Amino acid sequence: MKYLIWLLIVLAGIWWIRKQRQPKPPQPPADTPTPTGAPTAMLPCAHCGVLCPENETVTGKHGRYCSDAHRQSHEG
Repeated sequence: MKYLIWLLIVLAGIWWIRKQRQPKPPQPPADTPTPTGAPTAMLPCAHCGVLCPENETVTGKHGRYCSDAHRQSHEG
């Protein structure tokens, strides 16, 4: 029994040493830049009601729309 415990301790030590010597995988670069300004307002589409960021909406005669197709179908 004493030898089994020593064998487990030696194997655990070997495993730990090998794990420490392995090179760490490189960190992937951050694709998205960190936000630097105030939060963007979310506005509902006048046609379907879906919330879209203010800078991605299409402005029409009767309000803001989520796409040009919705603007055309709502305004005629």
